[in-house]
Amino acid sequence: MKSNRNTYLPLAALLAFASAAPAAELTVQEQIDALKARIAELDAKVRPLQRAETTAGDKGFILASPDGANSLRIRGLVQVDSRWYFDKSVDNDVISLRRARIGLEGKFGKTTEYQLIGEYAGSSATILDANILLNYSPEFQVKLGRFKTPIGLEQLQSDPALLFAERSVVSQLVPNRDIGVQVGGDILGGRASYAVGIFNGTVDGSDSADSKKDANDGKDLAARVTFQPWVNDKESALAGLTFGLGGTYGLQDASSALTSGFKTDGQQTFFAYRATGAGSSTNTVTANGHVWRLSPQVSYYKGSFGLLAEYVTSSSDIKSVNSAGAAAGNTATIKNHAWQTEVSYVLTGEDATYKGVTPAADFDRAAGTWGAFEVVGRVASIKFDDQLFGAAVNGAQFADSTKSASSASTLGIGLNWYLSKTARFSLDYEYTSFKTFGSPTVASSSVISHPERLLLTRFGLTF
Repeated sequence: MKSNRNTYLPLAALLAFASAAPAAELTVQEQIDALKARIAELDAKVRPLQRAETTAGDKGFILASPDGANSLRIRGLVQVDSRWYFDKSVDNDVISLRRARIGLEGKFGKTTEYQLIGEYAGSSATILDANILLNYSPEFQVKLGRFKTPIGLEQLQSDPALLFAERSVVSQLVPNRDIGVQVGGDILGGRASYAVGIFNGTVDGSDSADSKKDANDGKDLAARVTFQPWVNDKESALAGLTFGLGGTYGLQDASSALTSGFKTDGQQTFFAYRATGAGSSTNTVTANGHVWRLSPQVSYYKGSFGLLAEYVTSSSDIKSVNSAGAAAGNTATIKNHAWQTEVSYVLTGEDATYKGVTPAADFDRAAGTWGAFEVVGRVASIKFDDQLFGAAVNGAQFADSTKSASSASTLGIGLNWYLSKTARFSLDYEYTSFKTFGSPTVASSSVISHPERLLLTRFGLTF
């Protein structure tokens, strides 16, 4: 028995080892499979890192994280103008740098976006836009900082997308950029949009002057709502129709000076409120209470055709303050009005849009492509309240009828050549006529003594 036991023991051990071998081999295979899965997982993470690059093109220079959640975009805008006056008594023919901007845009995560844009074309560098956008959903977004007040249709349009080199007189009756907080978004499946905000408040046609303080305790409430009932019905002839209403209401006190002046397309001042030291005036016109504006507006785009129209009423309580700061005894509630209509047609067949024209092919002489061509036309008018020129109270008229027009009307035609998505050349002819209150004696050298006839060119580059 002992010998048999000695014989079976090695055999049992051999069988045990043989039966264990497949189990050990399976465990190794599982490890190999797990390792392969891990390698595939790492490869999936490495591949986006290998593909992620800094991109440069018509949308700017963009640096983005692999998942696209974080990004930095460098943008730029340069516009060089020339203004040529047919009236040789106007010694203002000039080639000018109208705009020169560098900006940063981007986002952090899914909800936080930012914008910081500087303007360098003036005598000193200024901050144009500086804001944060909390994008919680298409229906609800919060914007904080300095940005355009949600009122005017043309004023809200980006500079490269304007049909004419200069905005119409309508945009001079609404505020431009201000500092505040705004909520807004698209609702009803994109068929309507809204924006409501509280701002420091600024005068017609102007930007907020100081980012660190307000001229008074009062604030402006601004709101705009637009409707596109047929936007989702691409086959409808009304798919490109948008109509809306914008407005502001606020309080501004006597420390708030009114705009320094309204300008023609040739950038000549044709209306200005009285200011201390202006001529024989010892009075300055300032705000004196309620300020409100209202602007119904409409736009329509169908294929190569585009139309944009708006009307603005601007009402202000004002008064004259003498050089010592005391009331000069003259107060009024004034209403100024303006309207404009612009039409456009893209001759080369591309679509006309509120955001501009994108040529089907860039200008390339070797390839025989010429970009896109667009013809544009505009009529516009502005009328100032007659009270501004009425009989003086204690010698305190609000405006000088010998130097400021009571109304102005403009007629413009133009041609835009889109060389590419980034480059555009514009040629505009503008005719502006003026009317005065009463029968004042106007100097022959005054801007308002004769119509302004202007040829304006612009070459712009934007990315």
